[in-house]
Amino acid sequence: MSAKNDILKYLKSKGHDGALQSELYNLGYSRSTIAEALEALEKEKLIVKKNIGKKAYRIWAIDEAPFPIKNTLRLGILRAVEYPHALLTAYDLRGKYNVRVLVYNSALELTNALAIGKVDLACSPLITQLLYSLLMKSIKIVSGCGFAGSGLVVRGELEEGKTIASSELSTMETMLKLFLEKGGLKNIKVTYFKNPENAVRSFLSGEIDGISIWEPYLSLLKKKGFDVYHYSNYFGKYPCCALGVNLSFLDVNKDIFKEFFERFKYNTENLEKRKEEAIRLMVEVMGFEEKLVRESFGGFVYDYRLTKKQVEEMLNRFGLKVFNLEKLFLSQDF
Repeated sequence: MSAKNDILKYLKSKGHDGALQSELYNLGYSRSTIAEALEALEKEKLIVKKNIGKKAYRIWAIDEAPFPIKNTLRLGILRAVEYPHALLTAYDLRGKYNVRVLVYNSALELTNALAIGKVDLACSPLITQLLYSLLMKSIKIVSGCGFAGSGLVVRGELEEGKTIASSELSTMETMLKLFLEKGGLKNIKVTYFKNPENAVRSFLSGEIDGISIWEPYLSLLKKKGFDVYHYSNYFGKYPCCALGVNLSFLDVNKDIFKEFFERFKYNTENLEKRKEEAIRLMVEVMGFEEKLVRESFGGFVYDYRLTKKQVEEMLNRFGLKVFNLEKLFLSQDF
């Protein structure tokens, strides 16, 4: 291990609290070595530091800093095939800005990271963003991102007494609740997962009987012979994830945001033309097999357009009434 690697590892372990520079002297390197390593990490745009007093600094790994960084865009996404247009846009801007794509497993953790400023833009479930924007006031919803693309996978017959896993306070949970109500199923135990990969393993091992999940996991499990109930077959085109922004990011990098959003809309409209490039990026960033990405690519409807009616319907399905809904959105013209 080198001083640079040890410093980065330590800073990542400190999360959004960061660390005083003086703490780094306990890593077993000389002060001059620490100083050289920090200078190199700054040049590589892997850390950020703030002066908090006379010759005193607090330092963060760049992906943990809970504030916007000039000329830097941190895009947070979930492990899914829902964001080809967002990935294309991020990579389009990499030649001009320091753009970082951060992949999260948990919708709650990603949306919380957006709310506290660890990521600047995020594609996460609409319902999760609505709840965070109501509670924390630090984010606003920009647009839609993906629609449909999720469903329920069950081992054997779908009947009372089953244990089904879902992500919490998310589109998966909302649609699962609706689906079970539609089927008149009341005696179902619902457990929650943070990591979709672990949830799939639990399902395959028989720990749970079903899983409410998104693509490409639906296609993966269908190939293995399990029954798949696509929610869109029962409830039509419903919003899954939305694009949200941390408001502090707009104060520091408004031009980056404008450029990103315009390009995001362009890439959404022209996604079919860039499909091969998008597939390559999803394989590279997510680690999915190319064949699986190709099979599940059409599972979502990719669209930035989001109407007030769609949002109100999702809130109604979740069981929540919101007054002054427009205030939760960056543009009130929706």
